[in-house]
Amino acid sequence: MITFGRMIPNAGYQARYRREMQKMIQPMYEETLAEVTELHTDEFARDAKLTLTKLMAMLRKKWYKIFERRARDIARWLVNTIGHRTKEATMQQLKKIGFLIKPQYTDTMKDFATELIANNVSLIKSIPQKFLRRVQRIVREAWLRGGDRQYIYERIRKLVDKEKYNADRRAYLIAKDQMNKITQGMALQNAIAYGATGGEWIHVPGEFSSRETHIHMDRQRFDLTVGIYDPAVKKNVLPAELPYCACQFRALFPGSE
Repeated sequence: MITFGRMIPNAGYQARYRREMQKMIQPMYEETLAEVTELHTDEFARDAKLTLTKLMAMLRKKWYKIFERRARDIARWLVNTIGHRTKEATMQQLKKIGFLIKPQYTDTMKDFATELIANNVSLIKSIPQKFLRRVQRIVREAWLRGGDRQYIYERIRKLVDKEKYNADRRAYLIAKDQMNKITQGMALQNAIAYGATGGEWIHVPGEFSSRETHIHMDRQRFDLTVGIYDPAVKKNVLPAELPYCACQFRALFPGSE
């Protein structure tokens, strides 16, 4: 059996992606706390409810815009860079075994990169949306209690402290997940472009645990357009498709399936 196309995520790309996310996340937390702190100590804020409403609107407008703009830049860089790397690596692997046929990319395959970018942008944009919704919920609950500004300040300060503590870990997990998801997706599209129809699953243990079903998938052959049925989620899946799945694959050389 001849195989090709196994792609291991690039650690350097992952580290850069993680740093770019941290550059957005940490300032958002810090500014939110600073603004709430200033409001809490502002003696001339006579209408605190109105001020808090304006503050939340300002924070949403500012950070949604920042994350959306940066998300598109980061996602394009990540997908295009990985796409180029996987194409070059696949071509070099095939050259070593004397396979010199040019790949045949379809419009569907080309659209795959656009879909990856859109999914990545959506993921990054969800970070400020989730965080500021939590802040808004605290403000709303406080006003139901009678508008206690001390309560608002303490709750938001604790939320920001917790989020800042977990920020690095969250950025690391997102970067690792997206790196493997995009790498395996691009590798699969390249394999299909070279005529491969089947692959061999490679189970890669997670950092702290592995899906039991994916352990049993190791070395199983599968259709590159179908995947393998995963009873844990009751559907067919491909390597790295599920959240934080680190699995990879080898493409089976056309004719050796």
